[in-house]
Amino acid sequence: MNARKLTLVALCVAGGLGLAGCGSSPSTPTSSATPIVGIPQPTPTATPTATPSPTPTGSSGLPAGMICSPTPPPFYRMQAKIHSGDNPERLVLDSKPLVINVDGFCDRVGFGAWKFCDTRVEGDEQRVACDWLVTGKASDTGRWGPTWYYGDRLCSDAPEACANHPSNQYMAVAKAKGTYSVCAADVWPLASNGMRCGSIEVK
Repeated sequence: MNARKLTLVALCVAGGLGLAGCGSSPSTPTSSATPIVGIPQPTPTATPTATPSPTPTGSSGLPAGMICSPTPPPFYRMQAKIHSGDNPERLVLDSKPLVINVDGFCDRVGFGAWKFCDTRVEGDEQRVACDWLVTGKASDTGRWGPTWYYGDRLCSDAPEACANHPSNQYMAVAKAKGTYSVCAADVWPLASNGMRCGSIEVK
């Protein structure tokens, strides 16, 4: 071995380049993604899936085109009264749902700072939709509005004393003395101090 070759070998050893192959073409780098045998590899982290926003209770059940926005707070109770009737044996009863005042709802829809209020003021174009939203459908007629009772019987099961109004489920006809109750379905959240029914005594 001549002096020139000895010098070259000495430089390779001193520089720590023996593994790269001194005097030859550089080897192809190993990809960092290639797993190394015997060494645990990190587990890939799963990409979280977006959770869809829940649909408010009852909001999808209204007929197409009916809007109630902002939606009412939790249900407070049904209010019943005698609407009209000169004949004491055939009185027209009326009802409406009431909701509690949360986040200034009653003031925002035109009632002021009340403790509870209607879903909308009379004449508001969304009044019917909002009443339907919180009341649901009557269990006996299937119409939008509350279920009427005479005593503990459905109005439709007590024809001698009670009749559902022909066109408005929020009304009923009282044909006898006694207690009439009107109840909303359980489609809307109920306030902690609320009740789904209201009643009126016909004397």
